[in-house]
Amino acid sequence: MAPTAPTITADELVASPAWFPLENIAGEAMRLIQLDEAAYRSASFLDQRLLGAGHRQSTCDVAVLAGAAERLAAPAHYIFHIGHVGSTLIARLLGAHPSFFALREPALLRAVCARPAPEAGAPSLGVVLALLGRTWRQDQRAVIKATSFVSELAEPMLATGDRPSALFMFAHPLAYLCGIFAGANSRADTRQLTSARLQRLLRRLGEGDWRPDPRSEGECVAMSWLCEMTALQQAAARCASQVLWVNFDTFLGEPVAGLEAIFQGLGEQPAPREIESLVSGPMMRQYSKAPEHAYDATLRRDVLRSAKREHAAEISRGLQWLQRLSARHPLIQSVLNQA
Repeated sequence: MAPTAPTITADELVASPAWFPLENIAGEAMRLIQLDEAAYRSASFLDQRLLGAGHRQSTCDVAVLAGAAERLAAPAHYIFHIGHVGSTLIARLLGAHPSFFALREPALLRAVCARPAPEAGAPSLGVVLALLGRTWRQDQRAVIKATSFVSELAEPMLATGDRPSALFMFAHPLAYLCGIFAGANSRADTRQLTSARLQRLLRRLGEGDWRPDPRSEGECVAMSWLCEMTALQQAAARCASQVLWVNFDTFLGEPVAGLEAIFQGLGEQPAPREIESLVSGPMMRQYSKAPEHAYDATLRRDVLRSAKREHAAEISRGLQWLQRLSARHPLIQSVLNQA
């Protein structure tokens, strides 16, 4: 059982990100997990998976969180993405530079996104962003990598007063379809999210005399791509000056230039030797969600090529489904043009 600490105070929350707000528990109480810099660096997901890692835990009232948030001036940058397009790798590369403190997929953002309306006893989006924006040092800025479906919050998160910058990460439909079909886990994740993504897409496209009902697995994967891309496209249309679009496969083709552009998009300009060091380091040769496994650009190309052969029929169905829909709605056509 994880060790517990006394109830956390607002002063402790303001002082550093050491106490990470994980989830609401009974009533208006919040569970917090104590993490050091190494724990943040190693975590691919700042969610309930932390509970099994033996970290010290504590609680505080949501009102205490809100009080701490009022004292924080901790603007953050963001990484939004469509899923399975290298966002974890980019977050790790950014977090390896002293200018940035990277957080990956905090559970509280998912919880806020899942709520249809503000709830009594739950922290507001503003409170959550203030707490996630804390850093270890004054010269750092937090970079928060959201979960793919949190892109529904991209627009209000970018509309805050400090006008944060954001990376919008994506892949071409063909690369995305191949990437999903290449792995059993990615296919399972897509099946689990299909219903919710279809409802989100229908809300975004509006009422009409047609429904973009996907039927085959390939069409469902294509719909997932379209759902997340339309969410990003609409946010970018309103906050264009704050957004840098990043095609993951283009980045892998020229990682030095790509990483330099990413840093510049977030307001930093490291020396060329720093960029070279990051790109030539071990992160580019590891599977970012599980660094103990080898993975690099060459292996990704091989994996995508193999999936394209093995699942050609379903991939073709997905691409054809997207093309059919592009003639029915200007937003879909705009998204395909963006890709």
